[in-house]
Amino acid sequence: MLGRRESLSSQLKKQLLQKIDDKVYLPGQRIPSESDLCAEFGVSRTVVREAVASLRADGVLKSRQGIGVFVDDAPRLLPFEISPIPDDAVQDILQILELRLSVELEASAMAAERRSDAQLGQIREALERIRAEGSGQSGPMDFDFHLSIARATNNPYFEKFLTFLGPQIIPRLRINAIGSKAHSGAYNEKLQEEHGAILEAIEKQDPSAARDAMRRHLSGSLMRYRQSAA
Repeated sequence: MLGRRESLSSQLKKQLLQKIDDKVYLPGQRIPSESDLCAEFGVSRTVVREAVASLRADGVLKSRQGIGVFVDDAPRLLPFEISPIPDDAVQDILQILELRLSVELEASAMAAERRSDAQLGQIREALERIRAEGSGQSGPMDFDFHLSIARATNNPYFEKFLTFLGPQIIPRLRINAIGSKAHSGAYNEKLQEEHGAILEAIEKQDPSAARDAMRRHLSGSLMRYRQSAA
């Protein structure tokens, strides 16, 4: 029987994946029918269909017309995944910042080239919310600022990538041990100066300046957190 803390289809998907990983369902083997899965897990046919559809989309299951649903016997690639980061795992967070450098520099340049007036307004509003919140609790707004820039590339995969990584990419949401240093007035003043430079370059539709401003921002974060963690 499944619980209620997340969607039932999501829980059932995990349960079916676990059975596949545990070799309960072997590659090429037909999985139980909808009615059997409903009875086993105590869920509706709708929940079963949603979970199976998601696993088919992931390439884990495949349907055979008039026969049933089978475990795909093709090699299954492990998904890219970033697990929740412990508060003291500074090295992991620094590595994520390095990953962001490789993605967000180009995202900011594309946003400068492609953004609409409405998307520019969303970036500006996100920055205004950061400034209004002040120090300490602006981490979620910081993520929204970077997400709005990714959205302004008008390439949906930039937004999907940052959404997949989630707000944990914002270091001060994760590193409690150095939080007092990271939330100092001087730190936040510097942060807002960097954010403002990114916005200004995107507003002027200057890709080179946007790229440089994002580089200064993320490289500066790398340097500050290395120093804070020392």
